[in-house]
Amino acid sequence: MNKFKKQSIAALAAFGLTFGLVACGDDSSSSAINPEEEYTYAGVVFDGGDYMVQEGELRWIDKDGKISEKNISFYQDSRVVTNGPDVYVLEGLGTDNISKVDPELIEKGAKKAVAWQVSFANANPVDMAFDGEEAWVALQNADSLVKISTKDGKVVKSINTKKFASKGQTSPYVADIELADGKLYVLMQRYAMDAEYNFTYPKGIVAVYDASTGKLDKSIELVTKNPTAMSLYNGNLYVASLGEYDGKADDNRGIEKVDLKTEKSKLIISGKKLGAGLYGFVAEDGIAYASVYEGWGSTPLVKIDLEKKTFEKVEGVADAQKTLALKNGVLYVGDHTYGEEKLYIYKDGELKALDRPKGSQAPYSIALF
Repeated sequence: MNKFKKQSIAALAAFGLTFGLVACGDDSSSSAINPEEEYTYAGVVFDGGDYMVQEGELRWIDKDGKISEKNISFYQDSRVVTNGPDVYVLEGLGTDNISKVDPELIEKGAKKAVAWQVSFANANPVDMAFDGEEAWVALQNADSLVKISTKDGKVVKSINTKKFASKGQTSPYVADIELADGKLYVLMQRYAMDAEYNFTYPKGIVAVYDASTGKLDKSIELVTKNPTAMSLYNGNLYVASLGEYDGKADDNRGIEKVDLKTEKSKLIISGKKLGAGLYGFVAEDGIAYASVYEGWGSTPLVKIDLEKKTFEKVEGVADAQKTLALKNGVLYVGDHTYGEEKLYIYKDGELKALDRPKGSQAPYSIALF
């Protein structure tokens, strides 16, 4: 266990957490969690990204938008994912852990807050897609996807993805995974990197697998480069692409629509119109929000109608990066502007800043219940 893994668990005891996520209904005070009931908390936020600190903080957001003072420490480069009432922390490259944080165990004591933790050395877990009591995990720097048990984190199946890697690379660099109707959709960036860290970006690929067997069904080449995220809507797959990290506005980036029946893709909103490529991207029921990568430190927020192929800027957010989460039409978005870091709720055209605990790092990842 490396030093970051030790910190992840040891830090739990230091904070002595006493709050938890409980099911809410009929004014019950029971701590039992029913996935079909409404949750007391709206979601979780991971504050991190400060490379001088090397530790970030997992906090809870209640339904009134209050962010918890108390927190759990993990490696600073971590993403959060939720499934029902469960929280998963995916620690980035160099730590490479997945930890399941059990809200019921938080109430019983901080030392037990992490139900289990597993490590995938140098694999960089970036996303999870849940299939009953199992979950597929996107390992960005590995040559495979793995399916783990959500009960203990043990690997139950794997898919080798090396065939999709660019020449000379061992990984196709998976950016996002989605599971729907028994199919696992895997978004691959496929960039290449030489010994001097010079990058080249071929067109991305979406690979579609049988979620049960892991058998490859089809692969579809995209028309853009360096895809970052995707969303299924009305039988089609919408993919956001960043292109190269140069802030240019061209047709190598933007939003494309993948017709899964014809296995063809076309650009519907180009980087020329958006002003640059898309860094962060979330969508729900045909409405998307994305951050436009004009350059490091400048990623303004736009709202997109995927059917109408139109978009508008959301004023007030200067550096959203990838800190976006959307549910039931309500957007949570972080602003990383140095010295002015904020977490907002955007609803019905209004942007509201949430009060954040003093000394918090910039919001790095958000997941909603």
